[in-house]
Amino acid sequence: MHKHKLRSHLARAAGFGTVVITAALVVGAGVASAAPPDPQGGAVPVAPHFYNGNPTAIRDAGSDTTFFIMQKIADLYTGAGLYGCSLNTSAGQPLFNSSDPASSSTNVNFFCQSGQNVATTDINDNWDRTEVAGGTDLIGSGGGQNQLCGAAPSPLPVDFARSSKPAGTACGTLAQTGFAKDGVPIIDYPLSPTTYGTSTTAPYSSVNGGVVGPVASGWLPGDPAAGPYTGTALSDISNADNGGAANSTAYRLWCASNATRITDWGQLTNLGPALQVHGVSTTSGSPTVTVTGSFPSTVAAGDAVSGPGIPAGTTVSSVSGGSATLSGNATSTGTPTLVFTTASNLAVGQGSPIGVPIRIVGVNTASGTEATYASYAESGVASGGCATSMNTNAANDPNPATAPSPNAAHVALENNSDQLDQFAAQDFPSPDFVDQAIEVATSLYIESNGIFNTSPYSAASTIDGTSYSGNKVNENETATTTGNLLGNKYPTARTLFNIYRTDTIRASTGGFLNWLCDANTNFSKGLDNSTGKNFDTELTTVISATFGFPRLNDATAAAAIATPADALPAPNNACAASLPVTTSSGSNTITLTAGGNFPADIVNAGGLVGGGNVGVSSANFPAGTTVVSGAGTSTLTLSNTATATGTGVASVFSGVPAVQSVASSQN
Repeated sequence: MHKHKLRSHLARAAGFGTVVITAALVVGAGVASAAPPDPQGGAVPVAPHFYNGNPTAIRDAGSDTTFFIMQKIADLYTGAGLYGCSLNTSAGQPLFNSSDPASSSTNVNFFCQSGQNVATTDINDNWDRTEVAGGTDLIGSGGGQNQLCGAAPSPLPVDFARSSKPAGTACGTLAQTGFAKDGVPIIDYPLSPTTYGTSTTAPYSSVNGGVVGPVASGWLPGDPAAGPYTGTALSDISNADNGGAANSTAYRLWCASNATRITDWGQLTNLGPALQVHGVSTTSGSPTVTVTGSFPSTVAAGDAVSGPGIPAGTTVSSVSGGSATLSGNATSTGTPTLVFTTASNLAVGQGSPIGVPIRIVGVNTASGTEATYASYAESGVASGGCATSMNTNAANDPNPATAPSPNAAHVALENNSDQLDQFAAQDFPSPDFVDQAIEVATSLYIESNGIFNTSPYSAASTIDGTSYSGNKVNENETATTTGNLLGNKYPTARTLFNIYRTDTIRASTGGFLNWLCDANTNFSKGLDNSTGKNFDTELTTVISATFGFPRLNDATAAAAIATPADALPAPNNACAASLPVTTSSGSNTITLTAGGNFPADIVNAGGLVGGGNVGVSSANFPAGTTVVSGAGTSTLTLSNTATATGTGVASVFSGVPAVQSVASSQN
């Protein structure tokens, strides 16, 4: 349509803040409907679309986190091809790319004609009629990258890898475009197994007599099933508490294999002030009580103490290590649970055990979700228990009647809490719903924040037909707000990438990745005639509203924090072109370190975002530096002078989509 072409020209002339408004005005202006001219490209495809006039198919593979969202985006892009080029219909017609050796007048409907666009042709949205498919052969970010690099076999070609972790080392030519933001929260399940009764099956029948309440909500043995609960609800797990590293709660839960490992729910929730101490040895007629090891550090003289065999009004007179003297004599001999009313609470991870085991749920080790959380839990520890994966302490089938031999750990795919109840149903076949519920209620899982927020079924576990929603646990006292994710303040904030190989990327793949990355800044997307909405608006809706991931594009500013607490880089500007340049201190001109000319469309965007490595705060130019002139030439003139001299300085150009060249131009 002529309006597509006109909108494109207006967008290139407009500033950042007026692009969308201008597009909307043009759509409603009722301009004359004329066929647009052919786009740039042909025998020598050019960025950002890399049009070559050869309809083809491309395929992704990898991340489960982005599988469904990339299917939706692929549908949008493939659908835009309905308004693409006019295909050849008979022999002898002039082709857009007649120099392609594969082109032949006998291949009807294989190639775009030259100069034959109709009024409804959209030259900015899949004019080449590329078809995009999602692969499921080897799920996981690492699996997709390995298949892309040929390090793992694939039944079909892989053009780019879906990935929820940065590009790895499967091959040395990987590059990444980051289109959305996510996080990996810890999930607990505050359901009450007592809804289904009392356990009579090992091993849970021996846990508090088979009566287990919602431990994640702060239930302690003896509390009413419906509350109030005397424990502390689990609200935060940190990789920085107690000095961090191997002493942190996160490490001790997921990675530790020695005596520091946290294995009991009381260590997370039995913190005080009504502090339960289990297995206290009492002797009738004696004021001395003892425990194995030491009493919790918050138990002190003057604390009220109560429990079986302890007279009303009894207090602690003194305490030292594993021995305490009470103000009165015990009236019975045994090892009861005593409750000490303490003046202060224990820290999470330092609580007193209650005899309810924690179940750590394993996650597919090829996934970016697992890699992100493993890096978080392992932070500050060299070659610790999670160096290989976060599944060091993954729980297995607890039921001796159903456990296989050997009893392997339960490892879920990722991002779907329903797998927990599937494990539980296998471990305790129906109708043993109470033990299924105990297994789920005592579990800790991790999954994508976006999927948790937008897919209720994936965020819940189901027992006997009733779904129980999981609960997100804060990390380092930080919640999964959009601001915390975009700023990398959330410890496991991550960027969702599409990763390609610079040495094999095809023109069709480069065009698709740039289409997804651009924010109607470098070029203006057209109208989706099936919905009446701009394609870029639809992309934002799919990414941010439908799937719950804050969108990133080629105009997104760098995050305030380059790397979150999980120690994995999570750049916000990986959708923008990053070019290695040479700078000279005091000079306002730059050149490409490898030589050659800068992309011709840099001037249309204008903004230079950051010198130094992508995501690093140090810059070779002041903030706000823009391009003055030189697009398409070997030298750019900038609005400010460089603050440092450097070679190969990766500089990110805002508004210019990431892929600037392709290795294979004719497919």
